[in-house]
Amino acid sequence: TWGYPIVKMSDAVAMAVDSQPAQLDEALYSRQLYVLGHDAMQKMSQSSVLIVGGSGLAVEIAKNLVLAGVKLVTLNDQAVVSHHDLSSNFFLQESDIGKHRIDVLIPKLSELNEYVHVMGNKAPLTPELIAAHQVVVACDTALTDQIRLNEVCRANSAYFVSANSYGVFASVFCDFGQSFVVTDINGEQPMAGLITSVTQ
Repeated sequence: TWGYPIVKMSDAVAMAVDSQPAQLDEALYSRQLYVLGHDAMQKMSQSSVLIVGGSGLAVEIAKNLVLAGVKLVTLNDQAVVSHHDLSSNFFLQESDIGKHRIDVLIPKLSELNEYVHVMGNKAPLTPELIAAHQVVVACDTALTDQIRLNEVCRANSAYFVSANSYGVFASVFCDFGQSFVVTDINGEQPMAGLITSVTQ
């Protein structure tokens, strides 16, 4: 363990994940169903994702996951809103400065999709909380924390994604485990091109 107190948040996550699967709302998800298909959408609607951090990047990812229709999104963050947050986190405003980011973000994320459970956790991460999710996304975290999180994810068969934003630059690292299989339809190398000019 990491020496943190045990958070019983993992029990609440387990209850949300174990709840009966909802019937897909085909009117709401019509575009996604067309692109992804029913099987992929059904799998996604049963997924649980833990997002570490409450930065602008983390909230953008959380918003997209909630709108996409995963079963559960848990946001783990201990920070309070600062002036710095207002430049990148579109859910926050000046009147939120000093409030805990979780207290402001969770109600707003919950409004986006009634079919998705959205939970917040202000306590430090524990291996139990990580193990209660299928996917962990670490946003704007230090490399040492990314490595530690990835190790815990590996030990608990959870997929790990690390995303960091540095102004106009970004980095993404994905570890989907040793048994992850990439299915390539034709085996051909992707085509690459260079745009030399654009007219109208």
